[in-house]
Amino acid sequence: MKSELEIRFWGVRGSMPVCSPDVVGYGGSTSCVEIIADNGTHIVLDAGTGIQALGMHYLRNAMPAHCAVFITHAHWDHIQGLPFFTPAFVPGHQLSFFGCNQGALSFRDVLREQMRSPYFPVELESWQADIEIKSIAETTIDINGLTVTSRYVEHPGMTLGFRVGYKGKSVVYLPDNEPFARFDPAKVFTEISLGPGEPDMERICLLDQKKNFFNFIRSADVLIHDAQYTPMEYATKVGWGHCSFSTAVRAAIYGQVKHLVLFHHDPLRTDAQIRDMLQSCAAMVRASGAGLTVSAASQTAPALQL
Repeated sequence: MKSELEIRFWGVRGSMPVCSPDVVGYGGSTSCVEIIADNGTHIVLDAGTGIQALGMHYLRNAMPAHCAVFITHAHWDHIQGLPFFTPAFVPGHQLSFFGCNQGALSFRDVLREQMRSPYFPVELESWQADIEIKSIAETTIDINGLTVTSRYVEHPGMTLGFRVGYKGKSVVYLPDNEPFARFDPAKVFTEISLGPGEPDMERICLLDQKKNFFNFIRSADVLIHDAQYTPMEYATKVGWGHCSFSTAVRAAIYGQVKHLVLFHHDPLRTDAQIRDMLQSCAAMVRASGAGLTVSAASQTAPALQL
């Protein structure tokens, strides 16, 4: 590879995998993104159905010496590929899995339960690779020179987002995130402060959320962000834990992101509709005068190079 970081999309859909002629352009597998560093380290973000194809790719081209899988949360579209991730069943392979607990249920048990009868006939204990499973919360982990920083995000249940850093480059991954739900966009995407007098609790909450969110995505080279809905669709789905493409664009501009990748495509979204969304995003960027690049995650497109 000629770049310092390479980003490959193995699964780009949200909610459920799909297969039809209308979706082959961008792909129908659920969330799985691979980040490859020029030192040979591989970071895998989520284990939706896309991780099955990634596993077969590893078997054909040799398993990386350093491979870590980071799981945002335990919804089906982010873990459904794990029972079919063949490298985990091969003795001698080394794999690390990181993710957050779900209440009293440990991350290890989260993985174990979804591979246990009656949900699946082959149990986690059948994995024969050298497996490390670690529970994490908000932290920063070094994986052979790459830093992976985790933060909780706005999505039902315990859900993490990740920021991967390497040689001054940064990739932020927020596949399931509903930032600033029920807040006035005019207050979200302008500079506000607390005025004199009695504390305004709504404003305090908004300022705290803005600080956490924008500090996390600030100046990222690539932001891979939830864009499951159109603005019209989002109006009837507030609180469901997902974002409209228009909010994702405004957030990326406000956060001075260089390249926004629309992700977690709705399973009903056709290739043509995704292209229409990109045209709307381009119009928003032109109107703002920002230098933001917007693309849509695709399993068929060449890898992004940083």
